[in-house]
Amino acid sequence: MRKVFLILLLLCSSSVFSQKVNPWSLAIGGSSYGYVFDSWIDNYANKFNYEFYILPSKNFSCLKLTTGIMYSTKNIKGYEFFGINDNSVFHDLYKVDYEIDYIKVPILATVGYSFKKVRFSIFGGFILDHILNYRVKVNYLSGESSYKDYKFNDYNMSVRGGITISTEIFKNINLTLQPFIDYKIDPDDIYLLYHYRFGTNSVYDYYYSEIPTGEINSGPTINHGGLLSYGLSIGLEYTFK
Repeated sequence: MRKVFLILLLLCSSSVFSQKVNPWSLAIGGSSYGYVFDSWIDNYANKFNYEFYILPSKNFSCLKLTTGIMYSTKNIKGYEFFGINDNSVFHDLYKVDYEIDYIKVPILATVGYSFKKVRFSIFGGFILDHILNYRVKVNYLSGESSYKDYKFNDYNMSVRGGITISTEIFKNINLTLQPFIDYKIDPDDIYLLYHYRFGTNSVYDYYYSEIPTGEINSGPTINHGGLLSYGLSIGLEYTFK
């Protein structure tokens, strides 16, 4: 699969597409989005998630091929953990949040039609991602918080589809709106290196594999939803004519 991505990237950047009748364009912008979680996990909740992108494209008569680079986050409010006091009454101990930073490379194809100054398009494709940093953050009732960062060498993949509405606001500059849906077909590889049975006393190590869409290599997938997300991108696109 990675060879296919490399071939598509080379095709997108090949000089064979350099004819003036098929101009290049460059889009910059940002997105905000939320994840859909399993109803069984009531305490999982979306925090503010965002994405920034720089995407060059090659335009043909009715087709546009896009690649580039994205920086994305996955910020989730996690469990509320409880303890039992001397009177056998449950009470809060702390809450654990999850924060993941991704670098992504999309391979997208777009087809569309123009109505005077507005163009409607449909796009879809694949997004290859890599975890830059995964942070487990513990928030104590006292108001204190602390965290631990984890690194992974995995490369995973999502599919993305959506629509684009664009209009020219200045010469060769378009304003674009893109509602989209992502689905992670290859979950993040979260390795089961820590467990209370293996002797860890760290709250970070104990809970770090509970992230939705995390797949444990020696056990069942722990996703509780989180594979599906939806969002909206707003950006500017300049066409080199």
